Amino acid sequence: MIDLVPTRHGRNIVLYNLQACEEMGISPPAPDWLFTTYWTQRTHSVPGSGRGDAVMIDQPAPMVLRTYCRGGLIRHFSQRRFMFTTLESSRPFRELQLLHFMREAGLPVPMGLAGRVSRFGLAYEASILMEQIPHCQEVHQRLLGAPLDNQVWQNIGHVIRRMHDKQVYHHDLNIHNILIDQHDKLWLIDFDKCGLKKGSDWKPGNLDRLQRSLLKEQSRAQQHYYFNDDNWQALTAGYLQPIAS
Repeated sequence: MIDLVPTRHGRNIVLYNLQACEEMGISPPAPDWLFTTYWTQRTHSVPGSGRGDAVMIDQPAPMVLRTYCRGGLIRHFSQRRFMFTTLESSRPFRELQLLHFMREAGLPVPMGLAGRVSRFGLAYEASILMEQIPHCQEVHQRLLGAPLDNQVWQNIGHVIRRMHDKQVYHHDLNIHNILIDQHDKLWLIDFDKCGLKKGSDWKPGNLDRLQRSLLKEQSRAQQHYYFNDDNWQALTAGYLQPIAS
């Protein structure tokens, strides 16, 4: 656990990971930085992909701002508001804590810099500001254009195994939430609704979710999608590799 520093600004509470901000070489973000509208009015940011409002920021540092949004049918009734119980149980608080835990464990995830909780009576809206991993794209995007070497598939399995060995459950483990950089290093992202989970019974199902996402993207691709059974076998082999102590 890391001590997140909360600062109140009217209805908004901003949570700071001061250690991560220092490591990034930036001052604690101004409250405006936690709002999408602040960045969309500037030329050094572009919309990101995925559900909800995500903005890729270049200056003053490479960052990503993501606004928390609901999925499923309930999004038609309340897309961005959640029931507030405690600050510690809010989505940005939990995700910032989990990202810090994973970074400390040596897992390839972005640093969480700050979070926002905006109170509206019994409800709240929220966002999170994170480090942007440079020169990355979704593995999904890479597979639309070219095959991956089976060694990379093994590395994907190995990274997931390292995450599982730390008992981190990824609620939405799909091929969009695994990034690959220009040196073929892999990164895991999007840890909303994720957390530490005891036992091992859930781990095969987590892998199955990833496989289903690959098959889904393969079936809907209008051009060739570079994924086959041999690739999945390589990923599984990487997952089963012993982790060096």
